[in-house]
Amino acid sequence: MERLDEDSADLAFLEENLKKTEKLTENMTSMLNVFDDRLVRLEASILPIHKSTQTLTKLVDNIDKTRNSVVEIIGYFDLVEREEVTIKKGPKGNDLDSYLSSIGKCNKAMEVLGAMSLKSSEKIIGQLKQILKAAMLQLEDLFRLWLTERSNPIEPLSFISKKLEIPGIPSAPSKNLATLSSYLAITGPELGYTSEFFKVYIDVRSNYLVKSLTMLAQASISTAEKRSTPVYEKGTCGFNSYTDAVLMMFMTEHGVAEKILPSEYVSSSFRDTIQPSLENFVEIGKTLNNRVKKNMQTDIYLTFDMMETLNTRMGTFEEIFKLAGKKDTAFGDLLHSLRAVAIRSFPEFLDEIKSHPTKTSGLPNDATVHELTITTLQHLKRLTDYPEAVESTLLTLGDGNWNASEKDPNFSRDRNGRIPGNAVMKHYFADILECLAQSLDSKARTYKKPALTSIFLLNNYYYILKSIRTQFMSVLDPEVESKFDKMVKKWNDAYQDTWKSCFSNLMDYTWVRGGALKTTLGSNEKQTVKEKFKNFNTEFDELYKAHKGYAMPDPELRNQVIRDIRGVLIPMYNRFLEK
Repeated sequence: MERLDEDSADLAFLEENLKKTEKLTENMTSMLNVFDDRLVRLEASILPIHKSTQTLTKLVDNIDKTRNSVVEIIGYFDLVEREEVTIKKGPKGNDLDSYLSSIGKCNKAMEVLGAMSLKSSEKIIGQLKQILKAAMLQLEDLFRLWLTERSNPIEPLSFISKKLEIPGIPSAPSKNLATLSSYLAITGPELGYTSEFFKVYIDVRSNYLVKSLTMLAQASISTAEKRSTPVYEKGTCGFNSYTDAVLMMFMTEHGVAEKILPSEYVSSSFRDTIQPSLENFVEIGKTLNNRVKKNMQTDIYLTFDMMETLNTRMGTFEEIFKLAGKKDTAFGDLLHSLRAVAIRSFPEFLDEIKSHPTKTSGLPNDATVHELTITTLQHLKRLTDYPEAVESTLLTLGDGNWNASEKDPNFSRDRNGRIPGNAVMKHYFADILECLAQSLDSKARTYKKPALTSIFLLNNYYYILKSIRTQFMSVLDPEVESKFDKMVKKWNDAYQDTWKSCFSNLMDYTWVRGGALKTTLGSNEKQTVKEKFKNFNTEFDELYKAHKGYAMPDPELRNQVIRDIRGVLIPMYNRFLEK
């Protein structure tokens, strides 16, 4: 029971507290409702103020921006005065960045003022245009200055002789020039100014090439005119070194153009840069070739030398023309003129041999080797110094067109019916020697003494045979050597025959009496023997005296002829003397 009372008391206490809580809840709810009403009223009061504040903030921002823009625009109006002096003075030393920054400021000012279309800004815009034009001219002048400083003429021969590369422009200056040329190419049109910096490049560098090559060009002429030998010797003309210098400098120049100029300007600028030097080169070549035309016999080898030089370097020339964007017609004209003179030389030389005057007064009195033989063999030897040029020219001339022997049925051809280069050269050499032999035979007939005729032809044919064996075995077919070998033997025998009248006195006589050999001779028979000795001695002395005045300059031939005569004479004399 007591427990129940306690629980009732607790329940009453809880109910009392619940009522208090409900009361508090009602009070708080009432207060929150009041707060809500007040907040709604506050929001209704503050929201217009907030909106006004935002509008005022934007207005202030716009005012600030407008003020800044006005200040900036006002600054543009003053920019001309500030930057004009800087731009007219040009960049200081290598400080290009600050100068380009000044140009950029002027360019921006012109763009801004131009976009505003303000009448008050028209004068300023005009002044800015003038300033920017002056700036571009200053940059072009700077480009010329920097490029000129790095374009002092050189002596290319000193590099070629030491097998060194032709120097270009160092890396740092090239980089500065490249920056400048790129700026002029890109920014110039943006400023309404078309820069001709590439013409500056062409002007400076073409002048550099011409001056660097001038001495070698002059040396090519002087070495051809003032040589120490009457006949041109291979490699003695400065044209070969001149050619090497031209090619090396051109290749170096293309590398310079690639480093300095924007890519779209490289090919055309390189072409125009090398053109003056190339024209000078062609002109020097034609001048030398014209000299050859006037002195074909002594100078034709200069043409072959030039042809071989150009042919061996043709690949480099073609590479240069490809880099320049076109093939040069003037260079083609030079090759054509050289080939034309070379072609003309072959039939002319053959005609000179054929038409060489046959006069008794022009023959050597001692029957030595004729000058025509010597000069002909020397000519052929010099031709072998230029095998490629000679072979290609003969092929151009046409098989045998230098002579009527073109239709020789024994002339070798390849499977396509063409004549190989070495075969056409063999053909020409064989025709020259055949023509020479005919001319020598004709000349020999003017001698009145058979001995002179024999010695003359023996000397000349032996000279030819020896030259064939020592110099022309690779150029001539074996049949040619065999032919002249037979001719040497023929005229050696003919010379031996001139001693027959002397030898006949030593013919072996045997006297017979009554069918038995006589061991003693009568007075008449003794007199006959004495007469034979006398006649032999007389004729021998006369022949010795006469033949001693004849020439046989080759010691081998002279010794051989003496051995042949002694091989017949001494045994006959000894036998006759013994009997």
